[in-house]
Amino acid sequence: MANAKIAAVRRPACIPIPGFFLAGKTAPQRFFQSAMKEPSKGIGKGGRPPHRPSDMDRRIVELAASYAVPTINIAELLGISQKTLFKHYRRELDVGAARLEAALALRLYAIAGGKGAIALRAAIFLLRSRFGWSRYLPRPL
Repeated sequence: MANAKIAAVRRPACIPIPGFFLAGKTAPQRFFQSAMKEPSKGIGKGGRPPHRPSDMDRRIVELAASYAVPTINIAELLGISQKTLFKHYRRELDVGAARLEAALALRLYAIAGGKGAIALRAAIFLLRSRFGWSRYLPRPL
């Protein structure tokens, strides 16, 4: 009984289609040769069509970068690869990162301007990170 079901599901390996065998070439050979000779218009070398960034995409990338969203997530949001993101949106990523850094620095300055142990730690961190202070460097002569 099980063998009868298997035999019924099997299909022939090659289904002959009338008019597909001309001049000794099979249909797939003719199809791929014609596709290689005449690439589709607008695609270029083949593969995906080229990415064309819009103003809205640029704004989205800049805002996401300014909120510290990882680049892999920004690329997924736009439906492109990370490599394409870096190629077309380098300026927007840099501007977003600069805005994030400025906002963090302003917040840290506000904390360091306060009183108490947390303000002292924030001031020490600022001096070390921004101005290169280190307790491990020798003192200048």
